[in-house]
Amino acid sequence: MTDTPKITTTKGNVVHPRVERGLRKLGEDISLARRARRMSAQDFADRIGISRATLHRLESGDPGIALNTLALALHALGRLDALVDLADPIHDHVTMMQLREGVPKRVNKARKKAGAETVEIVEKKTDDKFVGF
Repeated sequence: MTDTPKITTTKGNVVHPRVERGLRKLGEDISLARRARRMSAQDFADRIGISRATLHRLESGDPGIALNTLALALHALGRLDALVDLADPIHDHVTMMQLREGVPKRVNKARKKAGAETVEIVEKKTDDKFVGF
């Protein structure tokens, strides 16, 4: 028998244990960052436009918190760039490896096939903007 993690539900949200731990750590880190900046919970909540109860849920790692709330909190802490770059392919080793593997080893000059029709792309100028294909 395999050991599968017990997926729990919290207020209608299905949460994997690793996700739950990650959200809890994220909330604790936001709380620490807020306190390191000497901001009270009420001042921080007012600054990002949420209630004190919602801030408590965010800092507790509640999986039902809106992504917008997380983004607002990170922005107020000067850390929005961390969220924006989170899934950037340049930071994803798997994506970068697959892109590298997809690059051809050699590139030959394209040759015209005998009897093949050539298509000419014509750009039309409309209102000082080019309309492409």
